[in-house]
Amino acid sequence: MVLGAGISTGLSLGGCSAPVGTLPDGIHYLSAKHIPLFDKLISVLLPVEGSILTPPDAVPVIANIDAMLGVMNASTREDVLVLFDLFEYSSIFSAELTRFSQLDNDDAWEHIEACQSSGLFIQRAVVTAMKKFIYIGYWRDEQTWKPIEFDGPVSKKWNLPSLGNAPLPTA
Repeated sequence: MVLGAGISTGLSLGGCSAPVGTLPDGIHYLSAKHIPLFDKLISVLLPVEGSILTPPDAVPVIANIDAMLGVMNASTREDVLVLFDLFEYSSIFSAELTRFSQLDNDDAWEHIEACQSSGLFIQRAVVTAMKKFIYIGYWRDEQTWKPIEFDGPVSKKWNLPSLGNAPLPTA
């Protein structure tokens, strides 16, 4: 109950502050307040500087995340947007006392790790979902494939038909 009250307070406090960040063109489901959150997550979870990997700023990661939200039904999308807010304000209830997007990268990494190893299922679930959104938003873009010599899904290469939600083989 105390955790729920704390979360409600944190989310309502966030609603009192002016929107942060600007909304890039073509974004339909995320709001301006989500952009700094994803910018921070991208910088922490995709540290590709000095490697052969495609720099995240050359990939429309945030637009890809927005597109993923676009295929969700409205109620699921609203729940996911609340999840984003939960993660943004989760660091207020720890030693950092500030929103996740305002942490420096080292503190942000530590916060992600703390959530990932938390005894609270909800913290582990939220941070896992956030990581999946970032990684899928990055790797779904074909320009990220060339540096690792991935030439695309074999289903396309071999012209395999989609079976949809076919049952798994039983024998």
